[in-house]
Amino acid sequence: MAVTPLISSDSHIIEPPDLWTERIEPEFRERAPRVVREEGGDWWYIDGKPSMSFLGAQTGDRFEKDATELMLEARFEQVRPAAYDPRRYLEENASDGVMGQVLYPSEALMAYGIPDPALCSAAMRAYNDYIAEFCSEDRGRLKGIALLNVDDPDEAVRELARCRELGLAGAMISVLPPADRGYDHPMYEPLWSAAVDLDMPLSMHVATGRERASVVAQESTVRVSEAAFYLQDHFVRKSLGEMIFAGVFERHPKLRVGSIEHEVSWVPFFLFQMDYCYTDRPLRGDWHRFADPDARPSHFFRSNCFVSFQEDAVGLRVRDVVGVRTLMWGSDYPHTEATFPRSREITAEILADVPEDEQALVLRDNVARLYGFDLDALAP
Repeated sequence: MAVTPLISSDSHIIEPPDLWTERIEPEFRERAPRVVREEGGDWWYIDGKPSMSFLGAQTGDRFEKDATELMLEARFEQVRPAAYDPRRYLEENASDGVMGQVLYPSEALMAYGIPDPALCSAAMRAYNDYIAEFCSEDRGRLKGIALLNVDDPDEAVRELARCRELGLAGAMISVLPPADRGYDHPMYEPLWSAAVDLDMPLSMHVATGRERASVVAQESTVRVSEAAFYLQDHFVRKSLGEMIFAGVFERHPKLRVGSIEHEVSWVPFFLFQMDYCYTDRPLRGDWHRFADPDARPSHFFRSNCFVSFQEDAVGLRVRDVVGVRTLMWGSDYPHTEATFPRSREITAEILADVPEDEQALVLRDNVARLYGFDLDALAP
């Protein structure tokens, strides 16, 4: 049986249509994310390019409808009010047994694809202000995640510090930085240090690649979009692997970096491959060697990384390889694939064979420790 209370390590809000038109700096207002009403639904546009329609209009429908009946377009009026009203947000999630949430954006995920660094950063600052206000409804139950553009690490450090002052609990970085600036690059050292000093865990969420512009809704891109879903762990493996092999966690042993919404089952083979490359392949160039001769890449994954998942029962069977203290469940509310309103039922099913003490780690304790939830205060 699932442990009470549930804490979601990956929940979302739906941004109101006027978020950027009201909050972004005036010089970026004409290019900022805005809503355009089209025949099939309301669409977000960023710098004149279509991004996506509104999520949060069919939460729970996947349990009642065939996949062919689910929508790709919706109007804002169809979005459930709890997705953008913090008081209703808390009430609706409590009805699902979820008493605390780590909050990620919806449309603002697409900000990582804005090619212009200045516009990208401005859009993120406006969102950070918004989510800090949203969480002020109850900071004990709502933990907001800031958005960071790391094109300029010094700017990212300043925004990270500002967001900490705003009361946000962590920050998100691109799951796919530009090819010539992977996370093994020394330019990011100030950011890693600041994240530790400010006690701000960093996370990489699916669909936050920095290398490409916002998705254009064209029929010719449908197959690419499908592949982006079933191959989504590719980019997070690349980025985490770069950090581990470059010795980032060896230099910053208190740094925490997480994979969000990429599920779990890919992790065991990823760890095996990293360790095998480190121990059994000939050295290539200036491959980093850890100071501790017994250390392996997998050690740093288990000590410094965390993994948020939704329904990966297979991944839970190999939790001993992944590291049970790295695992954190998330509901993905209010997106189409969310476990709401069956989070209790789903978590009970996928953790049925997991000992109760490990269930507690996965469903509440790990995320509570990482983001500072007070479990006593969350009791219903």
